[in-house]
Amino acid sequence: MVTHPHEIPIRLFQDRPELAAELLVKTVGATIPPYRIARSESEALTNCDPLELNCDNATVFRDGFGNPVYAVITEIQRSEDKDKWYSWPMYLTILRARLRCQVRLLVICTDEATATWAKQLIRIGPPEFILRPDVIGPGDLVRLVDEHDPREAVELLILAAATHDKGPQTKAIAHDLGRRLNELSEPERRKYAGWAWQLLPNAACEILEGYMSMTYQEYRDSPAGQLELRGEGKALVKLLELRGIRVTEAARDRIEACTDGDELDRWFARAINTSSLDEIFD
Repeated sequence: MVTHPHEIPIRLFQDRPELAAELLVKTVGATIPPYRIARSESEALTNCDPLELNCDNATVFRDGFGNPVYAVITEIQRSEDKDKWYSWPMYLTILRARLRCQVRLLVICTDEATATWAKQLIRIGPPEFILRPDVIGPGDLVRLVDEHDPREAVELLILAAATHDKGPQTKAIAHDLGRRLNELSEPERRKYAGWAWQLLPNAACEILEGYMSMTYQEYRDSPAGQLELRGEGKALVKLLELRGIRVTEAARDRIEACTDGDELDRWFARAINTSSLDEIFD
């Protein structure tokens, strides 16, 4: 299901692909080979057979000649899912075969119970053919904040906001976010604040507003906020299609043209359980 707590962490890795490598180095001591550029590339891992496989994000690190030297598949995991024991190894082997380089799996978990589950060894079959996912839980993210510069700390705090699931610690995260955001350039500050506002509960959003030169509503009315809303409209269309609901051209235009955040939120809530496109707009 397409949701803000799932999609916005993915955008962090798409926006700055190096983040995947930095987290692996800082949390599990991974060694990344020298590279010149990192790009977030296609998450589609579909092979020639009809089975469709899509990871959350795939970051590829390339040398000065454009050759892949390393890749990281990042998954945002919000609960236990035993199907992942079978799809995760396929993600790695398919991408490894495509790129001809080492591939690593990074799993960002939204709670400690899920992190404990995700750390289990996945035994493929032959001796020593074992997948050990690199797993980061909510506590790991908060502990890393003080070790990073302002922009990296903001990314970690936004990930933490997504993983703490609106618990009491989100107010502390909002205060820390506000202080860190004020150390960034104005374009970066507004971009990251917009993502944070999609994740934090109302009380934490009010705290964050106290540090900002604009309120959440002013952000939603700004060009950046309107661009965010258009992205939400596209995500809603994708959600409906994934649920097998045919989206007419007229309905697609109406959804993607909507600039009312509250209206979009109502449509999202209805889309989760609806079986008919008409029920979305009632």
